[in-house]
Amino acid sequence: MDLDKYKTINAATKQDSEKFNAIRCNTVYRPQLHITPPHGLLNDPNGFCYFNGEYHLFYQWYPFGTFHGMKHWMHLTSSDLYSWNEHGSKITPVDKYESHGAYSGAAFVEDGSAYLFYTGNVKNGEERDANQCVAILGKDNQVTKSEHNPIIKSFPKGYTGHVRDPKIIKDGDVYYMLLGAQREADLKGSIIVYSSDNLLEWALKGKLSIDIGADFNDAYMFECPDLLEVDGQDVLIFSPQGISPKQERFQNRYNVVYCIGRIDWASLTFTVTHWDELDRGFDFYAPQTMNNNPNEPTLIAWAGTDGDLPSEQYGWVNCLTAPRKLSIKENKLYQELKPINETKLNSVLVNLNIKTERIIKLESLSFLLDIDFSQAENIAVVIFDDFNNEFLFTVDNESKQLTLDRSNYDHNEKEYEFGSIRSCSLTEKSKNLTLFCDQSIVEIFSDQGRNVFTSLFFPSKGNQYLKITFDEPAEIKATLQYVNGI
Repeated sequence: MDLDKYKTINAATKQDSEKFNAIRCNTVYRPQLHITPPHGLLNDPNGFCYFNGEYHLFYQWYPFGTFHGMKHWMHLTSSDLYSWNEHGSKITPVDKYESHGAYSGAAFVEDGSAYLFYTGNVKNGEERDANQCVAILGKDNQVTKSEHNPIIKSFPKGYTGHVRDPKIIKDGDVYYMLLGAQREADLKGSIIVYSSDNLLEWALKGKLSIDIGADFNDAYMFECPDLLEVDGQDVLIFSPQGISPKQERFQNRYNVVYCIGRIDWASLTFTVTHWDELDRGFDFYAPQTMNNNPNEPTLIAWAGTDGDLPSEQYGWVNCLTAPRKLSIKENKLYQELKPINETKLNSVLVNLNIKTERIIKLESLSFLLDIDFSQAENIAVVIFDDFNNEFLFTVDNESKQLTLDRSNYDHNEKEYEFGSIRSCSLTEKSKNLTLFCDQSIVEIFSDQGRNVFTSLFFPSKGNQYLKITFDEPAEIKATLQYVNGI
């Protein structure tokens, strides 16, 4: 066992601190409005909630390297979901019940208290154990682990040690805990449910039945279950691992699906009226929705990959997506970019009246582009440089396809398992899109979030350009806003 991989931030030396400070100060590839780790590796968002008059967010963090090591919970707070204050590791795995990492989980806010539920990961050689734990977030932003930990010791009979990522839901007077799990008999994925009347004592109810057919039968694990109400309907979100590509869906190693329908706690069934993949891009996983949201359902996810990334040479890797507002329209889950405060955007708008093509030399790679092309059929948006690299997104209303192509601007020298092109079919004409580029990530929202593509993006150091083209002349209105330097 690599003992260095399992050390905590408490073991950081003076030399480590000097190295960390140098990494923190380097701005190469760092987004301005997306969350990145100060140093080391970031993955799943955790504990996302509104509490004590501000937004709180934690994320999985390994401080010492750009690989998956001992996971901590880094703590951030914000008043607007875009400017975040960093408070350091607030769940550091120093106890026996979490000896190999504080794994993912979610917040539950009630009666002026914020409870942070997480999985304590334990390894003994090749054997794995999992304990469910809770900590309390105080109004002073301090986090205290419960003296009752672990509140669920080990994993239930019939399942492997891969049981993790608690999500708490309250129905009436009963609390329910959803957990991602792997069955022992066939090593396939499941979501299991515990119940409680006090958040500390939990009893296993069983497996949640989700009728979505054979598409997920080959998944070896369901991770990061999430459940919330959106526009009067229940939405179940989870991340199945190991499912095979099916036409244009599931083209990544790890994928995320949502199900719209209704949950029945008595029978432990989720009746599905519609399901789909949540994001059609390359780099989107382990999303989490905000608990106790004061305004509207909001989601944020890990924009990461297990592949090699250019930022590793600068001592950090991965980021989180921008926050997204959720809604249901025509029985489909929409994701819209949460509004960015105008003070964070350049006050000078670049208005583009386009006939057939427009090329702009970009002042910055942190910008927001909105295009209304309702008068056109087909459109292409390209980010390119002086070296013939290009990052391409196309809308083809004639063939009813949206396509994201980074094969000529790919940051991974190794060939991707599923290629460098992602696409999805259109059920109706596409008329507009929002593209949010922020140094090393691009998020594309088609038609107010009907289809969304997330992709990491590591451009060259040369000049960067934006090109917007149409197959035939069309009068198009677009706005380009740069993010103010922070």
